[in-house]
Amino acid sequence: MDRILEGLIVLDLSQFFSGPWGSTQLSDQGAEVIKIEPPGVGEPLRLFVLFNKQISPLFSIINRNKKSITLNLRYKEGQEIFKELVKHVDIVLENFTPGVMKKWGLDYETVLKPLNPQLIYGAISGFGQTGLEEYCSQPAFDVIAQASSGMLDANEIKGAPHIPYADLTAGHFIALGVSQALYYREKTGKGVFIDLSMQDMMYNLNIRAHAREFMDFAKNRKKGGLTWLPTYNQYPTKDGKRVAIVCVTEKQFKKMMVIIRRQELVRDRRFKNAHKRMNHIEELDEILTEWTSSLTRDEIIGILTGERIPCSPVLSVDEVRDHPQLSARGTLLTHFDFSDDGVEKATIPNVILRFSEAGGKVERKAPKLGEHNIEIYGRFLDYSDEKIKELTRKGII
Repeated sequence: MDRILEGLIVLDLSQFFSGPWGSTQLSDQGAEVIKIEPPGVGEPLRLFVLFNKQISPLFSIINRNKKSITLNLRYKEGQEIFKELVKHVDIVLENFTPGVMKKWGLDYETVLKPLNPQLIYGAISGFGQTGLEEYCSQPAFDVIAQASSGMLDANEIKGAPHIPYADLTAGHFIALGVSQALYYREKTGKGVFIDLSMQDMMYNLNIRAHAREFMDFAKNRKKGGLTWLPTYNQYPTKDGKRVAIVCVTEKQFKKMMVIIRRQELVRDRRFKNAHKRMNHIEELDEILTEWTSSLTRDEIIGILTGERIPCSPVLSVDEVRDHPQLSARGTLLTHFDFSDDGVEKATIPNVILRFSEAGGKVERKAPKLGEHNIEIYGRFLDYSDEKIKELTRKGII
């Protein structure tokens, strides 16, 4: 076995970011992910690439290592073909609004499960498959999940999120759910339906909302970062940059006070222990800011690293691509050619999880729309080239 999920077959109906990012976690580790897209223009994200080819590397980051077939699930014949494919696979992923698959006659419980009792079916949606219909039936995207979970407020985001954390996190959680379901199937021989609500997920991650319910200290603190921890912040430097510094243990705090030549603060009653320091966070931040503002970013990192104080330069999105550790671990892949899309250079991130045996790898860019129609339909359904051409003319594939 070359890779840890080798042999698993996934039908991925999902679009945009959440589901595709989840199936990428599987394809990176060797699962055969077959991306099913509508004929013509494909999934909606391809339309953005059509209008702006420079988006192509982003599409590849989300859809690398996959195969693509086209299939029109709005047609009865397309639905029947999908049912036949389901008999041959391990996993189905989708991120449609709840009810869409049932409308197409492809409901898991009554249709797909009887066809393949071992099928693992993962469904990502904004508000889940159960609960109040007024929410379940709502279409949802990343910003909706962040808004409805209180996450936008917790992070004081006034506009659109710069990074679709809800979508990307949903991808990771659905991949985790699939992994758990595979173990369950191994023990019982049964498949399962995985219901992932992005609102549930983001609320679980919103520890500020949790803490403000039962911690008076959290209720009374102003917003702005993880301000419940003392000396856990980013600070300005002399050269107009910033550094992140953490001093939460007693040893770290005492050492830090020596470094900044404020040893007397170790004996100050306000800073006697971590609990006391929690009530004087702003004062400590002002003291550290006075010190960091007197030195350059590199000088600070050199001093603190030497003393084993947790720290990092606050890197810009351009600087991070030059990080030596990312290069040393092979995280930055630059060998893929996007010149046909007018992109001179594009870095694709490597796999996230590194296994000691049967490790994953990024082998291919995102597939072209329908690139694997002949291979997949021939292999699983024994369709001839003529049959595929006929279905293509009819708009089924």
